[in-house]
Amino acid sequence: MSFLGVCTLGGHLISRNSDPGVSNLLSYFLIKYVMDMSESCVTCGKKSQDYDIECPCCGNYYCSDQCSRLGHSKQFVHHQWTDYKHIHGAIMSFDPKVRVVTICDLNGEMMYSGHREGVKNLLTSKESKESLELAVKAWKIRGELAPKIGKGKYVLAEYEKVKRLTLPLGNDHILYITTELECDHAALIAEFQKLRL
Repeated sequence: MSFLGVCTLGGHLISRNSDPGVSNLLSYFLIKYVMDMSESCVTCGKKSQDYDIECPCCGNYYCSDQCSRLGHSKQFVHHQWTDYKHIHGAIMSFDPKVRVVTICDLNGEMMYSGHREGVKNLLTSKESKESLELAVKAWKIRGELAPKIGKGKYVLAEYEKVKRLTLPLGNDHILYITTELECDHAALIAEFQKLRL
């Protein structure tokens, strides 16, 4: 079987009527290098035609869930719902005084939010959404000052009943965390920074 009538290989003219060994070599070359439809894992570089783990958020291919998690944790740009859930769970595990963790983008679109089991909401859903929108707007305004005073590390607001922390999550997301008053917010921030997101 021949893919091309005439072509060159290493400067030699190969035709359909050429030596069968050369023709087989040409076929092998075309299949191996030109028609290669395998994908490479973007994390480890392993190549396979069997990769069906295509990331829906970035279109990259991963050979395993482990490589997918590792690839996404290198730079918090593209995420799946499970990434947000993992971050939420990690922050909740740092301190039992954490009440709510919300992750949103800089347009205020909520990516993930969850309360600790047994925690009673102090605000209605509408009030919570408005509070988040205010935090996002304030964070953006602070970002405009960054060239002069540097990037924001976190913002702490302490109320009579709760504390609220706003922290950057990469360049395009923020964390909005509500805690009990007794929460050691400095220790919580230090634990969060160890996540290497």
